[in-house]
Amino acid sequence: MAEPESTEPLSIKEEYQLWRKNCRYMYEFVSETALTWPSLTIQWLPGHTEKDGITEANLLLGTHTSGQDTNYLKVASTELLVKEGAKANSKIKITAKLENSAEICRARYMPQDPNIVATINGLGQVDLYKLQEQEHYAHFSPHTDNGYGVSWNPKQQGLLVSGADDHWVCVSDTTKDNETVYKSDVQKDIVNDVKWHQFDANLFASVSEDKHLYLFDVREKKVVTKYYAESSEGINSLAFSPFAHNLLAIGNTNSNINLLDLRKLGPNSGLLHTMMGHSEGITSLEFSPHNDGILASGSQDRRVIVWDLFKVGEEQQQEDAEDGCPELFMMHAGHTAGVTDLTWCPYHDWTIGSVADDNIVHLWQVSNKLVSNDESDVDESVLE
Repeated sequence: MAEPESTEPLSIKEEYQLWRKNCRYMYEFVSETALTWPSLTIQWLPGHTEKDGITEANLLLGTHTSGQDTNYLKVASTELLVKEGAKANSKIKITAKLENSAEICRARYMPQDPNIVATINGLGQVDLYKLQEQEHYAHFSPHTDNGYGVSWNPKQQGLLVSGADDHWVCVSDTTKDNETVYKSDVQKDIVNDVKWHQFDANLFASVSEDKHLYLFDVREKKVVTKYYAESSEGINSLAFSPFAHNLLAIGNTNSNINLLDLRKLGPNSGLLHTMMGHSEGITSLEFSPHNDGILASGSQDRRVIVWDLFKVGEEQQQEDAEDGCPELFMMHAGHTAGVTDLTWCPYHDWTIGSVADDNIVHLWQVSNKLVSNDESDVDESVLE
């Protein structure tokens, strides 16, 4: 008689081995690079060069040494394949290290001048760096506690918003000696994330452990509207769509993602849809810069999920429904610890970088067959 299938959950090691076995069906490429210390942050830098079918790319990383070593903002280089037949080495190599006084929670480059990078650290301090000169040129403390929220205004150069565990959000003008433009303590708990609107230079939002999203107008220096996510247990992250003026996503501690309509936003209104696919709290959200309606989410459940919002509400066959909701486009299951940050490559379509508490950096590109929905060469019976 055949052995009955085990109902015991797979170990993390077994899950990882299963993922490795199926990688060839899901990715154009996937690379893993081990770091000495975990990075809480990752972002592709826009500057890149192409030669002989290879793109030479760069990324921002940080360190979280738990006080056991010096912390750094790091610049890493890698190669991405552009043309078939070329050989690219997608492992990353650290090319620059710039010292910081605490663990770097987030690092983001200025859109108008990618040579300038802002970081926020475990003490709530903000530091500014010039990458080409490898210069740490400014240091200020808008907060008194650990911070994860930092975002450059995409429309007004030098305007930076930050948020931290001290319940404050702070807008600083880095072109005027880091002058505080606006500061708010409307949040009644830890501020987990802050982001500027993609189209309106005057609007930014914060999300907090107090279960609220607050939308601010920096001209009026006040909250213009808010959303209360009653069942969320706290909101960890947010992302404004780069394609739709009124679309906003928030990631909750309870593992769900809410899609919101800014035109209808109010204390208990504005919810368009709730997406369920993760099993633990959401840590990071970012819309694709290339494809409207494509959203990536990272979670403490060790997964990155890519969502297709245009498939929300589609009918499914029963066997497909067992794999998840129709908008769940792809699940990246290669990390062995909670995902801390993710980033879409701005010049290489369907390519993502992600980092986790397992000290591993993953760089990966979604399979062209998945993107084109071409399953002609994939025998589903061989998928584990």
